[in-house]
Amino acid sequence: MADNPHSGHRKRMMEKLRRFGMDVFSDHEVLEILLYFAIRQGNTNPTAHRLLDRFGSLHAVFEAPAEQLCEIEGIGPHSADLIKTVFGLFGRYQADVAKMERHRDRLTSIERVGEYFVPQFACEQDEVLLAAYLDGAGRVIKCEEIARGGHAHVSIDPYKIATGALLCRAAGVAIAHNHPNGAAKPSQADIDATRMLENTLGGLGIELVDHCVVARGQYTSVRRKCRRDLLNGKGADHAGF
Repeated sequence: MADNPHSGHRKRMMEKLRRFGMDVFSDHEVLEILLYFAIRQGNTNPTAHRLLDRFGSLHAVFEAPAEQLCEIEGIGPHSADLIKTVFGLFGRYQADVAKMERHRDRLTSIERVGEYFVPQFACEQDEVLLAAYLDGAGRVIKCEEIARGGHAHVSIDPYKIATGALLCRAAGVAIAHNHPNGAAKPSQADIDATRMLENTLGGLGIELVDHCVVARGQYTSVRRKCRRDLLNGKGADHAGF
């Protein structure tokens, strides 16, 4: 009995996708791979060709009504639903990217970092630590609460922040915490913890853009304070920040 020439074809195609991405495939191969997730067995290549022959192009396949897709041999309701779902998801992706480019904050200066974080602490009665993960242009990919303490203390966890940055594939991180019943003035503990975080992130190739302390609608940059202390002959141990 002759060997089946299609044996292992799906596995090879998926391995190629994982290794090189989607750009190395032709349009019919893109559809062939997509149909794997609706048609669990069999050769989807002929069906992919039929789709392109009927509609003329890859984008026209995705834009076609589900009922017209189901007219193609090999395409049933599940396959049509998959194609339309992927097309809908791509539309949402494009809209989200456009929204990001229009509205996303770019934390490219001490002032922008402070202005970004201050409103987020307006109603906080507890001391809270926030971290904003940034892309290479200083745009906020994600901002999350790292820790919540009482009225006077919150811990900076370098490991948790570094993990969040890596998951977001961030190029930089800006953090801030508030002093609900105090002044926007960093303590020595704040400075020491910031220094530790900078070293942790730096070892991963991620920049600590700044650490802001917020109180009563005001903010102080730990980076700026360290620079001023250094110029005044104070805090020489923190010269790297």
